[in-house]
This record gives sequence, C-alpha cells and structure tokens, in this order.
Amino acid sequence: MPLRLATVADAPALARVHMAAWRAAYRGIMASDYLDAMDAERFASGWERNLETGARTTVGTLTDLPDAVIEGFCSVGPAREGSGGATGEVWALNLHPRAFGTGLAKELHDDGLERLIGAGHSSVCLWVAAENPRARRFYEREGWVADGGAKDDEIGGALVAELRYARRLA
Repeated sequence: MPLRLATVADAPALARVHMAAWRAAYRGIMASDYLDAMDAERFASGWERNLETGARTTVGTLTDLPDAVIEGFCSVGPAREGSGGATGEVWALNLHPRAFGTGLAKELHDDGLERLIGAGHSSVCLWVAAENPRARRFYEREGWVADGGAKDDEIGGALVAELRYARRLA
C-alpha cells in the first residue's frame, strides 16, 4: 500500500481520518457530545501546526478506494516522558473505519517502527485507551506488552483510562 510522509497540505485529510477513527473507536469511552461536536477546521489547524513543527507522520492510502484518499496515519517521535532519547513513541496510529481489516494499520505500524529505528531508538512505547480492545489486540499481535504504566487523560470532559505498552526495537 502506498505510504509517504505527510505534508501540511494533508492536514484536512488527516483531520477527517482522525475524527472518523475517534468516533468509531471511542464511542462509549469518550463523551458522545464531544465526539459529535469535533470540528474539522480545528483538527486541521492542529495538524497544520504539528506538521509545520516537524511531526513525523506517515500517511497511507488504499488504491482500491475512490481517489486513493488518505485512509490512515502513524505519527512517531521521541517518547514524551523523558526517557533520555533511547525510547521512541508511537504518538498516534489511526485509520478511517472503512480501512479496518485491510492491512493498512500493520503497514503504517511497521513503517513507524522503522522510522524510530532509523532515528536511533532502541525501544518504543505507546499509550492506548484501556477500553479499546480492538487496538489492544492489534498491538499485542505485533509484540507489544502492557508494562504497568497507567494514566487518566481528560478528553472532552471525560476521563479516559490509558495503558502504556512497550517493546524493544530490532
């Protein structure tokens, strides 16, 4: 499947995927009012800022869908929790629901890990909603292990319990 680094011009498409993914994955975990009221322009502006500041985001398209539009993304970089640089982080891996089950998630995941290896990271972590069994199963199939880290993030007025997963890089 075609993968490439995102550009600022991709911000509206990234916002569309981001919102669709969250609405599918987090219904019942996050407040429905928040999910329903997500604003495409606000999300696109956020993506523009992230991409302008050097966020490393890979986007994936599915050529069998109309217009080969962006259907998923993976953002990676240094771990946000001060690990001295050895640990990278998968900041986000999201797919539009119509791309579920296509293999795009694995392609984006593997590309993200390769980018982290190329940046010199020897281990990697990510945070996943505790109540997101689909994502947790995916990561566990890919060799990730919950390492005991846990936190609550307030998103849209609801506390979302998150678990940290980790793994070594090749």
